[in-house]
Amino acid sequence: DVQRTATHIPLFRANRVQVSLERLLYTWSVRHPASSYVQGINDLATPLFTVFLQDYFDGLDVTELQYLDAISDDILLEVEADCYWCLNSLLSKIQDHYTPDQPGIQRMLFQMENLLRRVDPDLHT
Repeated sequence: DVQRTATHIPLFRANRVQVSLERLLYTWSVRHPASSYVQGINDLATPLFTVFLQDYFDGLDVTELQYLDAISDDILLEVEADCYWCLNSLLSKIQDHYTPDQPGIQRMLFQMENLLRRVDPDLHT
């Protein structure tokens, strides 16, 4: 999935960034064997990655490759770690969306159906 991640943004086509994302996603999947890696988790990580990287560049647009050489390996590791922990926190609240049979999504659809039935019975049928 990493090679297909936000290909329209130069930052995510850079090898150093792809390696960092791959390590981040691999670590998350190993630490969460119930769901492991599920397609789309990378799309949750990219905005976090961008925001944390942006902190080091005082508001400059880090999505362009012109700043990539200014990113030290230490900064990249810090961004990766921050991104991992935020991703971990985010997914801990919705992890059952990413397990087999997706019970979290099923539960949300059931709640939406009940709400629609009460609010607009004609649309529900």
